Amino acid sequence: MYKYVLLCAAILLLFSCERESNTYEVGNSLTSAQSKVVMIDTLTLKMSTIMKDSVTTSGKSAILIGNIKDHTFGTVNSASMFELTPESYSLAATTNVVFDSIVLYLTNNDFYYGDTLKAFKLDVQPMVDRIKLNSNGYLYNKSDLKYSSTSIGNAEFLPRPNTDSSFVKVKLDQSYGQSIFNLLKSKDANSQEYFLNFFKGLALVPSSDNNAMLRFGISSSYQAQISNVTKEKVSNVVRMYYHTTSVNGTEEVKYTLDLNPSTTYQYNKIKSDFSGSDLAGLTPSNPIESKNSGNRSYLMAGIGVYTKVEIPYLKTLKNLYTNYKIISADLSVSPVAGYYSKAFYNPTPLYYYAGDKKNNITSTFLQTDGTTEIQVSLTADSEFQSDYAYNFDLLNYISTILTETSDSNYNILIYPSSYADVLSGKAVLGDQKNSTNPAKLKLYILGY
Repeated sequence: MYKYVLLCAAILLLFSCERESNTYEVGNSLTSAQSKVVMIDTLTLKMSTIMKDSVTTSGKSAILIGNIKDHTFGTVNSASMFELTPESYSLAATTNVVFDSIVLYLTNNDFYYGDTLKAFKLDVQPMVDRIKLNSNGYLYNKSDLKYSSTSIGNAEFLPRPNTDSSFVKVKLDQSYGQSIFNLLKSKDANSQEYFLNFFKGLALVPSSDNNAMLRFGISSSYQAQISNVTKEKVSNVVRMYYHTTSVNGTEEVKYTLDLNPSTTYQYNKIKSDFSGSDLAGLTPSNPIESKNSGNRSYLMAGIGVYTKVEIPYLKTLKNLYTNYKIISADLSVSPVAGYYSKAFYNPTPLYYYAGDKKNNITSTFLQTDGTTEIQVSLTADSEFQSDYAYNFDLLNYISTILTETSDSNYNILIYPSSYADVLSGKAVLGDQKNSTNPAKLKLYILGY
C-alpha cells in the first residue's frame, strides 16, 4: 500500500507540473521509450564581416549629414542632396514686390551619432546635375551626382537633438534667392520641370572637421522660434521672404513662399575609407573573417557592412536520430567588451536575413503575420555587460535547412536596421571564440 500511495503521488505531481510549452507533437505514431530532448551548443559558428556593393539611400525622407572617424570603422562621410519644389510657381503678388531674403530651416529632432559637444559645420551648395533616379527607381550611397564647389550658405552650431536648440537656420546667398524670386515673378515658370532647368536642387555638405552624424527627417516638423515674436511650426524647408512696397499710402504686405525638399528626388551620398582602421582591406569582394580580426565581426548601416553567420556543419544533426524534431534554435551575439556605449554603439533594433553564397539577400525573417520583419532588440537588463545580447530565433531557418535534400546552406546576414536604410548605427560583435563576449548557438532537439 505504501508503494502504491507513492506511485499515485508521483503521477499527480508529474501531471500538475506539465506545461503546454513542454509538450511536443512528433507525428501520429507513438515515440519509442528512447525518445529524449537533447540540448546542443557545440555546433561550429563561422562569422565574418562583409560589405555590400551599394545601399539604397534615396526616398527615405532622411537627410543624413556628417563626418565621423575612429580607429574601428575609419572615416565615413555623408552629404545629402535634394530637389526643391515650390509650393507655388507664382508669387502672391507680382507688382510692387521686393525680395527680402531666403533661408534654409533644418530641424534635427530624431537622430544623432558621434560627438555633439563640438560645433557642427555644414555648407549649402547648389546642384549641378539633376537628381535622376536609376531605371529601378532608386539612387545609392555611391551614386555620383555633382554639386557646385561654391557655397551659397553655411552654418556652425552645437547639435542639440530633441531640444529647442535643435532648430538650425541657414541664411542663403541673396543672389540665389533673388534669382528664384525673379523667375517666379516673371510668370514663366509653370511646372516643376521648367523650374528644374534653372534650380536643380541643393547639397548639404559637412565639414571635414566634424565628428558627428545628424539626421533631419524631411517630413518632420518642429515648433521653432524663427522670429522675435512667437514660435512657428516649421519643417525642413527653404523659405523665401518678400513684400509689397508702399504705394499711395498703402501698407506694406509681407509674404513667404516655401520650397520643399523632395522626398523622392533626394539621396545621401555616403563615402567610407577604412584606411588605418580595423576594417582596412574590407571590400565587397574581400570579406574579413572574424578569426582574422580579433574574433570580432562588424556591422554598420548606410555603407552596407554586415555581419555574416554561417553554420557549416548544420546538416550533421540529421545523423543523430532516425526521426527528430527541432524544438528551439536560438543564436545569441553580444557586443564586445570595450565597444559598448548607449550613446553611440549597439543599435536597436537589428534585423536578420537569409543570404546566398554571394551574400545576396534571399529572404527576410518575418513575424507570424508573414509581412512584418522581426526586430531584435539588445537585451540589457543585467548589471553585467557580458550578459548583454541580441537573440535571434532560428527555429524555422534551421528546420527548413534540415528538410532540404540539396547541399544548399544559406548564410545569416545581420544588419543594424532595414537593409535599405541609411542610419549610422554600428556595432562590434564577438564570435564563438571571443574571450569576453562569445556568440552562442543553442539547439533543443527531440530525437526518437
